[in-house]
Amino acid sequence: MIMLLSLLLSCDNTTADPINQNNVNPATGSNGSTGSTGSNGSNGSTITGPRILHKIMAGSDVNEEYVTTAGVLEKAIIKEASGPNSYLVGYVTYTSGKVSKVKFIHEVNGAPANTLWYEFNITYDGGGKINSSVCYTGMGTSTAFNQTIEYAYTYDGAGKMTKIVEKRKLTNNVYSHFTNYDFINSGNNITKVSLVQGTTSNSGVPDMSSTMSSSYDFSYDTKTNPYTTLPKAYFVVHSLIHPFYFGNLSANNVSSFSINYPSPAPTVPGGYTYMYDSQNYPVSDQTQTTKYIYKAL
Repeated sequence: MIMLLSLLLSCDNTTADPINQNNVNPATGSNGSTGSTGSNGSNGSTITGPRILHKIMAGSDVNEEYVTTAGVLEKAIIKEASGPNSYLVGYVTYTSGKVSKVKFIHEVNGAPANTLWYEFNITYDGGGKINSSVCYTGMGTSTAFNQTIEYAYTYDGAGKMTKIVEKRKLTNNVYSHFTNYDFINSGNNITKVSLVQGTTSNSGVPDMSSTMSSSYDFSYDTKTNPYTTLPKAYFVVHSLIHPFYFGNLSANNVSSFSINYPSPAPTVPGGYTYMYDSQNYPVSDQTQTTKYIYKAL
């Protein structure tokens, strides 16, 4: 899914395979297609074994790039709608084989922009699921942060993520705002993400008397989502910046969606089409404008 859509608004979350989620979801049938090749990458039709997503092209432009070494994600570069050389870059750090920190920096022409950066620090429970994360935010090249955002995660008995509670705290340790993310799962896909946002007391108690609600609804195909070749923990925290990316946590590919803003804003519908290789990975859309480039592992 392309960043231009995720900028419209600023599950199973287990990490048993924390670096690469190559637990593919084989599907019946195939629609082979010839995709384009990219530097150090290949279209899906030339890879028959394990792979990792490398780039997503829109025509001649790189909309998403995932920089990896030996199958380990080091950096994600996502094109932004604000300008031709504007990107959100995520730098990934690991501890004991798990993603422990992701720092997102807005960059223009390869240099940090004078906008918010986000540094997520992630902890796990004994079963390998994210149980909490803390995000520090600051501006531009400054290392000082102006806000702390705390996240708590809830799972059902099958280990699927059902809720994230977000609380924002100012530099004087006073809480100010909350967001509740509620998830509906169908199989291994997230079909709905509902957000409720509002203010809190200074101690962090949500005030439910005046809130705003929005939601993201997703439908899927039956083929393998290329984002499952990358760490789920990365997409969890990326989605906390741009909730549209929660669909990337699903086993299959988003085929249609609607973004439902608070009234009176309109509902934004959309959809995707795909052509697949013999391994059931997308290699392009039906027009062959969008191309999915992979690296063999």
